[in-house]
Amino acid sequence: MIDLFRAFSTTEDFFYEGAFIAKVKYQRFKSKLDEETYRSEVLKSNEKLCIASCSGYIENEIAETLTVYLMMNVTVKEPVQTETIQEKETLWHNFSKEEIADFSHLTGDTNSIHLTENPVVQGLFILKELCNTTKANKIEVKYIYPVYGDKSVFLKQEGNLIKGFSNGILCFKATIF
Repeated sequence: MIDLFRAFSTTEDFFYEGAFIAKVKYQRFKSKLDEETYRSEVLKSNEKLCIASCSGYIENEIAETLTVYLMMNVTVKEPVQTETIQEKETLWHNFSKEEIADFSHLTGDTNSIHLTENPVVQGLFILKELCNTTKANKIEVKYIYPVYGDKSVFLKQEGNLIKGFSNGILCFKATIF
């Protein structure tokens, strides 16, 4: 998975400095037994949205695929509405600033929003940790509000839907297939 993220992050076809991931889809078809080769392509690109895909292949058979929907040229706004949690949610993760910086360097994602004093956690880092937690081979994550470093993230699961909260704000929804 990390190699796929690195291939995606270092694609020369597009530049996403300051962009935010709105949605990501990931699917693993085969276990990684051999070296994968990677192919990336930009499916759509304009001043507001960029959709990019990166797939890993083992002997010309698709092993995993990642599709990322990037919101371009946006600024973080205050959350319009927070969701009050009626039921107890589960403490899941607290992404440290060091972990965020390490993930940036590991994947080649040098977007400055991850390398500030108040860094935004990478959408792909959240995806990776969700896959590790759920053992999902197919997942879609919609990002609603940024998760910041050194802030606790809580999960609430409702069937195949997982909601992620930080500071009482709904930050992402993940659907496991």
